[in-house]
Amino acid sequence: MAHSFTGSLVPCSSVFPARPKKTLTVHISTQDVDMEFSVQYKATGREVFEKAVKTIGLRETWYFGLKNNSTGAKGDVLPMWIEEDKRIIDQICVNTERVSFELLAKFYPINVNDLIQDITVHLFFLQVKSQILSQVIFAPAEKCVLLASYALHAKYGDYDQALHKTGKLSQEPLIPDQLMKKYQLTREGWEENVIAWYSEHAGHPKEYAEMQYLIIAQDLDMFGVNYFVIQNKKGTDLWLGIDAGGLQVFEKNDRIKAKIYFPWSEVKNISFQDKKFTIKPVNEKSDNFKFYTKKVRTNRMILQLCVGNHDLYMRQRQEDTLVVQALKQQAKEEKKRKQLERDKLIKERRAKEVALREREEIEIRLRKFEGQARKANDKLQKSEEATEILEEKVSFAEEQAHILAKQAALAQNEIIALRNESAKSTELLRRQLKDAEAHAKQSELTAEASAQEAYKLKRELDLARQEERLAKQKLLEITQNSVVMTQDYVGESMDEADLQREITNARLEELIKCEKVKSQLSSLKTKMDALKVEGADLPVEEDKEDKYQTLKRITAGETKSRIAFFHSL
Repeated sequence: MAHSFTGSLVPCSSVFPARPKKTLTVHISTQDVDMEFSVQYKATGREVFEKAVKTIGLRETWYFGLKNNSTGAKGDVLPMWIEEDKRIIDQICVNTERVSFELLAKFYPINVNDLIQDITVHLFFLQVKSQILSQVIFAPAEKCVLLASYALHAKYGDYDQALHKTGKLSQEPLIPDQLMKKYQLTREGWEENVIAWYSEHAGHPKEYAEMQYLIIAQDLDMFGVNYFVIQNKKGTDLWLGIDAGGLQVFEKNDRIKAKIYFPWSEVKNISFQDKKFTIKPVNEKSDNFKFYTKKVRTNRMILQLCVGNHDLYMRQRQEDTLVVQALKQQAKEEKKRKQLERDKLIKERRAKEVALREREEIEIRLRKFEGQARKANDKLQKSEEATEILEEKVSFAEEQAHILAKQAALAQNEIIALRNESAKSTELLRRQLKDAEAHAKQSELTAEASAQEAYKLKRELDLARQEERLAKQKLLEITQNSVVMTQDYVGESMDEADLQREITNARLEELIKCEKVKSQLSSLKTKMDALKVEGADLPVEEDKEDKYQTLKRITAGETKSRIAFFHSL
């Protein structure tokens, strides 16, 4: 019997939904930020790494890697770098649906000036600073002080005495704790030395401070070196150091000064079998460089670091890829933009400084004028009081002169009357006449004196009024000048020639500063040596030989002789 069906078919997936794919939550920490996201359970190391670097905008990915610190069966920490072409779950033990990694610098540049992006410099700065503070990288006391000053500048910018009060900065992790215990110096004493340097970095951006920190740190012997315990064929425990330049061998009790050095230019092939590691030199006449480790896992890490550092070494000797060229062009444009902003800030800062100086000068002059005004006002008030007194004296003198004039007129009338009285006794008349003339003469003298006094008082009054007018005029001028000087100051903008001249002077100052820093470091080293705690166990450094001189010396001679020396240790 035939059956027929009309209508639409329903897909099986709608009836039975597809099983959701299992995911893995990944937590990644950097020295700066933490991030968390989900990936497929079978995601590779490359997928996780690319998602992490994209999140923070990191483009120079060849320096970095993901590190996992898993715990072994005996409870010991087993750090390992995640391989990008393998699945995460195949490399670490995943007991939960959440795993944690650290995004760290795995390889270091030969020269930190080769770093392009600001984010790259920043991550290297934070990592190296952490290594110095924990003494993974040893730095002598005088360099720790200098590095701490740049670390503070990178965090806070220019030193501000009002903001960075004594005692506040000593709470910052500036100097390694273990190092501080080996010197007879308090935290405040260390802080004073750091601030002496910190205050000299004014005017530079934070990015400059981070780069200067790395430039100083890269000259330290332990910078960028990964250490592994190895043995030669005699079974002697030694340290193998792997860095951007090549392979170094150290004695077990000294990780500062290497005894043997094999640059990457002398290395042809690297391999390991079980716990034996073999490095084949470029020189066919030389024996292979062989050493032994205690764990196969250690050999895997050594191989990773050797291959990665050798690849970077070869990359630096080739033409830049398109990606690197684009990054450099972008960084160049960004640097140019920041330089223009910096120049603008310098210009504004100089104008502000000029304005502040002008303002201070105006305030000083204003205070001076206010003092002069108070004195002029006091003088005017005294002058007005003296004028009033003189006016009263003049008025009184004029009244007295008027009275005396009347008295003189009366006396004259009496004389005339007495002369007319001829019938009176001549003797009496003479006597009276003599008295009258004496009285008249006295009246005339008094009247003349009063007139002179009145004239003199009038002169003094005129002079007092003139001084009053001058005092009022000076007070007016002082008031007008103070009004003009208290107007807002607007600094004139510097022209391009002045700006260019300032930039050139800044570069010259930088060169002078380098020489000054060398001198100050030497002086500080002498000072710190005198403060060492007696019997303090500090790594021994050869004062007359720096890191690069040491590497040059221990690279001398044929590869064959260095390999023979390694096995003789």
